Amino acid sequence: MRSEVGENWETDPEVLKGRNATRREHGLPHLGEREGRPGPEPAARPPLWRRVLGR
Repeated sequence: MRSEVGENWETDPEVLKGRNATRREHGLPHLGEREGRPGPEPAARPPLWRRVLGR
């Protein structure tokens, strides 16, 4: 990541957008949100990899 985005990859808006999309799929709170705040509602269907692997 560092070689593609640069030294500030941890705070790059596009990187955070992608990481938060992945976290949303798994029902986790977005990066940068408070711990006490509940995460987003899980999707109606589990992610594809969970459906395929049966986990």
